[in-house]
Amino acid sequence: MAQHYLMSPKCRDLTLGAVFRMSEATAFRWFCRARWPETDGFPYCTRCGVTNAWKTRRSRFKCRAKDCRCEFSVTSGTIFAHHKLPFRQLLAAIAMSVHEAKGKAALKLARELGVQYKTAWTNLMKVRDAVAAERASMMLENTVEIDGMYVGGHIPQENKKEDRIDRRLAENQNGKRKCAIAMRQRNGRIVTAITKTEDAAVIMPLLQRYVRSTGTIVADEHGAYNQVRAVFENVQRVNHSEAYRSKDGVSTNQVESFFSRVRRAEAGTYHHIASQYLDWYAFELAWHEDRRRESMRTLMNDKLSKALGHPTSRWLCGYWQGNHPPKDAFMVVP
Repeated sequence: MAQHYLMSPKCRDLTLGAVFRMSEATAFRWFCRARWPETDGFPYCTRCGVTNAWKTRRSRFKCRAKDCRCEFSVTSGTIFAHHKLPFRQLLAAIAMSVHEAKGKAALKLARELGVQYKTAWTNLMKVRDAVAAERASMMLENTVEIDGMYVGGHIPQENKKEDRIDRRLAENQNGKRKCAIAMRQRNGRIVTAITKTEDAAVIMPLLQRYVRSTGTIVADEHGAYNQVRAVFENVQRVNHSEAYRSKDGVSTNQVESFFSRVRRAEAGTYHHIASQYLDWYAFELAWHEDRRRESMRTLMNDKLSKALGHPTSRWLCGYWQGNHPPKDAFMVVP
């Protein structure tokens, strides 16, 4: 019997111990190679693009061009701009978020790194912001499963039975529950989107944006997918009230397996996901699901490259000074 990839030595090519044993200079070289892969980590000016730069104090560089003379660092203009943690601690934070299959809790990271909760939360959210930006260039094809799951908005029941209510009804909701729509290409990537409800006014624009018209759409019996045939010729439906998998082999089991990861992450890792940032959490979990058979070194390089290739965050730079995103900033609103 073949060995599972996650149990093979190929998966364990970069341990947390190796990251913590790194020197600050070694971690700095990791950042340089991720920021400037075209020149194998050799810096070039972020303003004029000239590669003629020299290293100055405190791991900073200065452009030699006479009409520029720009001073910059490896994190200038990136998601980690204005960082205060050493490079080794930033690298360790990324490594620990990669090693956790269902995400990393900020409170646990703060204890392990010996930093404040604010520091751990902000850096984890910056990485999630950079990872979620990948969605803008994604396009699914072939067979794509789509479904939605509701997250958050838990309402505790009353003590006495006669005072209890039906928490499934809309009039008994607190407004914090959000729907995570997931589109999963079979043997491919996952695209997530957050909306208030699973509705055709949201489903149709999402399918047209992220799925090629020649693809096959697989959905359940929910009424939100009744209009899909107007745009996609190949549509398959499965009635979950009768079976999880139809006699013809039609199912949405792959997208449901991703929802299982989200539910376990919410209940066992985070315990609570604010609806305001559910979009970033959901896409990071999709990123983990897509790359579950890649080595730790590959995963850490990918996250680090995305973070250093992303501009300074609009909503996380100065977050603890009051720069907060609107509640519906990352939601798809019909």
